[in-house]
Amino acid sequence: MSLHDMPGLTVLAEQGRLAWALVQDIVPLWGARLLSTVVLALAFSLLYRLLRAGLRSLSKRVRAGPAWLHALDTALRLTCLTLFLITASSLYPLPSEISVTLLRVYLIILLLYFGWALLRSLLARASGHFALDASLALLTLNVARAVWIAVGLYLVFQQFGINLLPILGGLGIAGVALGFAAQDLLSNLISGITLLLDRPFTIGDWIRVGSWEGQVQRLTLRTTRLRTRDNEYISIPNSKVAGNDVVNLSAGGPLRVRSSLGVSYRADLDRGREVIMQVLQKEELVLSDPAPRVAVVELGESSVQLDLIYWIAQDSIARRPLIQQRVLEATKRTLDAAGIEIPFPQRVLHLENARVLQRSSPPDGEGEQPGR
Repeated sequence: MSLHDMPGLTVLAEQGRLAWALVQDIVPLWGARLLSTVVLALAFSLLYRLLRAGLRSLSKRVRAGPAWLHALDTALRLTCLTLFLITASSLYPLPSEISVTLLRVYLIILLLYFGWALLRSLLARASGHFALDASLALLTLNVARAVWIAVGLYLVFQQFGINLLPILGGLGIAGVALGFAAQDLLSNLISGITLLLDRPFTIGDWIRVGSWEGQVQRLTLRTTRLRTRDNEYISIPNSKVAGNDVVNLSAGGPLRVRSSLGVSYRADLDRGREVIMQVLQKEELVLSDPAPRVAVVELGESSVQLDLIYWIAQDSIARRPLIQQRVLEATKRTLDAAGIEIPFPQRVLHLENARVLQRSSPPDGEGEQPGR
């Protein structure tokens, strides 16, 4: 059986011959250029490593900081890469102005890199000067970085004759359509920016939002993240945080705590207040200034309601439930030892017409059914 009897193999063999002929034409033309490009890449890589070693040795002598060393190393890497591209481009049939274009792009990127380092330093100083919290400072830095990158991309594409404005116009129309499809996301983003500017709380504050209470761990453009006392992490959409009442437990420094209990009407209030004050003064996490106090807040049906009012430090807000439990437990024991009763709910009935009720009641034995 020959190849003429198998048409598929004949076609495959013909395609193989054409491919081999194409390789024979390309290798003499591009082989030397590709080999030269590889040699140039190795040479500039070696040059970069030698210059970096010299740069590190020089930085140790002048005691330059790690930030300066990183910036100079980046500039050196970018310079070697640009020189390699300019040199390698001369090996290929490219437009003559490509070398000038690459040099312009190199200068723009170098200017943007060192300009961003200067701008970031200025933003950090401004954040410290105006006492911006970490979330707002991070937002400012991210917005400035995005704008800086957008300007850099526009300038770089301009060097290659590419106008980004029509592309951005098309993206704007698509953005409007996307905005209608992602209204909740945009609402959270706008609410996040509002919270960062309004600053009802900062990182580390204990807050209460609706039914959630916890310590603020992070504030992003989409969610507010809390850590509860049970060590649970909650991510609340910013739109819900902005639309609810936010109670900041940490903003005012020490926090006032109230614990309620009732004592018997027969108890001596002065004696009860004295023994409760002893409990509050012995509790190490209760502040002495402002001074704690015990106040009568209500004359209830079964007891005289007292409020134990005391203050705890800002650092102790996370342990507020534990402090309340310890205070109430110690108060119960002290009142028992002093003979002061904490009464159960009770109600006293006074019957004015007791004789009439007694006459209307059936005699003993009447009304009972036989056999019961």
